[in-house]
Amino acid sequence: MTLTNWNGNVTIAAEDAWTSVTSVDQIEALLAGTKVPLRALGSRFTYPMQLRCPDGTHGIVLDLPGRGVGEVRGDRLLVTGDTLLTDVWRVFADHGLEPAACPPVITRQTVAGALATGTHAQGLAGGTFSDAVTGIDLVDGTGTRHWLTPDDDGFDAAVLNLGCLGVVVAVELQGRPRTDVDCTRFTAPADALPEHYATWSRDSVAAKSWWFTEHDVAHTWVAHDGSWARPASVCGDSGDLDRVVARTRSQLMTDIGDGGGQTPAARTLEKFLAATDTRGTLQEIFHNGIPAPQLNMEIAVPLDAVPAAYARLNELLRSSATKLHYPVILRSTGPARGHLSPAHNGPVTYFGFVAYMTTDGHLTTARPLFDDIQRLLHTLGGWPHWGKYLSPDLLPAPTNGFAEFRTAVDRFDPDRRFANDTFYQALGLSDRAAVVSGGRHNG
Repeated sequence: MTLTNWNGNVTIAAEDAWTSVTSVDQIEALLAGTKVPLRALGSRFTYPMQLRCPDGTHGIVLDLPGRGVGEVRGDRLLVTGDTLLTDVWRVFADHGLEPAACPPVITRQTVAGALATGTHAQGLAGGTFSDAVTGIDLVDGTGTRHWLTPDDDGFDAAVLNLGCLGVVVAVELQGRPRTDVDCTRFTAPADALPEHYATWSRDSVAAKSWWFTEHDVAHTWVAHDGSWARPASVCGDSGDLDRVVARTRSQLMTDIGDGGGQTPAARTLEKFLAATDTRGTLQEIFHNGIPAPQLNMEIAVPLDAVPAAYARLNELLRSSATKLHYPVILRSTGPARGHLSPAHNGPVTYFGFVAYMTTDGHLTTARPLFDDIQRLLHTLGGWPHWGKYLSPDLLPAPTNGFAEFRTAVDRFDPDRRFANDTFYQALGLSDRAAVVSGGRHNG
């Protein structure tokens, strides 16, 4: 069977170019018995360019014993790398706990995949999934097995690894008591974002905003412990938002050829209708994503750069003939472990952009606009979400922990068994052929 991406519309590996792996011994045998390049593949939500197995590369899909079950150890949970995030939250909840991280909107991805690409949600404490990680079981490119904790050399590479170090076969996660929080939902003029968004993030458990750029309004959800007050000076009403959503949805349906409004893309906007305050766990509040075929990009800028990013994006998007199908998403996270984390050096705000595919399977003309956005935000210290659309040739000169990550690649995968052309280009890493013929890259 051909292996595709999550949506089934892009081939990731040919029928004879991937293997379902049911044990760690099988992984070690693959590494010892062949010299072919390998690529670990999870639920395959990552942008296809980063996933595709080129000719000669063999895909590995985990199907390990105990998947989705886990082992609770006090307030920690040990799970296999192929366990879905949905199951992580479920198992913790069965014990009155939740992971020490805010859930992303899509939890059908695997734990190992979430670590590989830096999956995040929002919140200056626990906003990144890796914030909950206390141990990583890694089989590296030489077949050596490592148990890495936050105190170990190599943890900051493994906790956001791009699939370039080997195969993550298990992960231990920190839990905390499952807690309800209040969520205040309000709509404001868009120009409230540069003035107030950073404060909303700092003063709450988690804050997420959606900027409807064509209508100059922003809708925000603030999760808090009950002490946060709705800012009356910037609030609109839900009726205004409903009209904005209706117009946005209508334009989206026209652009993608959805006459009945029944596509997943059209349904992604329904959560904004009649939005009211609520109370629940972070999962109940924020886990509301609907997977839809799309071009999706996120760029993180330092939290203090939000006003400048807003101003420059506002100018760019107003002048562009290409219009986005979904409001620009703002989500902030605090400092996060990982040499390659955009938040490695301090809190950041991710700006997210979405253009949906047409009903006949084609992308709209958004890619040039997305490249312009990358160029713009890179000048403000921006770095990409590694699992979404990115243009390696547009990245700034390698910095932000790149040298440390290259050193880790030399340690864990010296023969480049898990090389990835897209990520290697972005990081300035030599590929496997260069290593074999010209000596190892020393970072």
